[in-house]
Amino acid sequence: MDTKGNYTTGILIGIGLSVTAYYLYMKNKDQVDEFLKGQGITLPVPSGTKDYASMSLEELAGTKEHIEDLIAEMEHKMKEQVKE
Repeated sequence: MDTKGNYTTGILIGIGLSVTAYYLYMKNKDQVDEFLKGQGITLPVPSGTKDYASMSLEELAGTKEHIEDLIAEMEHKMKEQVKE
């Protein structure tokens, strides 16, 4: 087999394994995340799906500060638009 065929085969196998791994991860997401958390690895959670009840006090305070900063920016932008 030529080199181009080897590359194509390798790429297709890589894509297939990646799709399979992603499917298995999503199917068992909670179990995998708990295992990783037990190993000391914390995966970031997308902002729209955070479970605030399970967050630590530091994480909640950081989230609160971030939201307050966003509110202040939006208020500032609205005041500038009113002045114009």
